[in-house]
Amino acid sequence: MSDSTVATSGEHADPLAAMKMSVLLFVPFVVFVLHTLEELPQFAAWVSKHFSPLTTDKFAVTHIPLILVVLLCSWQAARPHARVGWVIMVVAFQWQFAVNAVFHLGAAAWFGDYSPGMVTAATVSLPATVFFFAWLRRERILTANQVATAVAVGTAIAAAAIGVLFTG
Repeated sequence: MSDSTVATSGEHADPLAAMKMSVLLFVPFVVFVLHTLEELPQFAAWVSKHFSPLTTDKFAVTHIPLILVVLLCSWQAARPHARVGWVIMVVAFQWQFAVNAVFHLGAAAWFGDYSPGMVTAATVSLPATVFFFAWLRRERILTANQVATAVAVGTAIAAAAIGVLFTG
């Protein structure tokens, strides 16, 4: 293993541990799909009410490629001898879902109404992020600097995603 790769399914002595690691790198993808399914029916109307106009079709069309990008990163990160950049992106996406969860919960409190996505934010995104980051630390998947990079990237992604709500 080099500094630019991480130990994934091919480098663990225990095949079960290797499989567990590979599967856990798909946590952000699963979180995103579940969260999007909650948002899809009502999120566009909620955004239109509180921020700027959005249609359900536009929401769906923009989320399909985003979901595929997260799936691609998870798949690449789970491969044997994966480049560390893919793993950083997976961690960045999971952090982004935590920031997104805080946004949903904060917006619900601010506006005093249901923010579509807040149920999965509280019950899936935040617990999954705590679990995911604890696993990263316990298994020493990334260095502290790499985790900090992932958090910075994830925060930027979250800021961009929230910012889009104001642009219509």
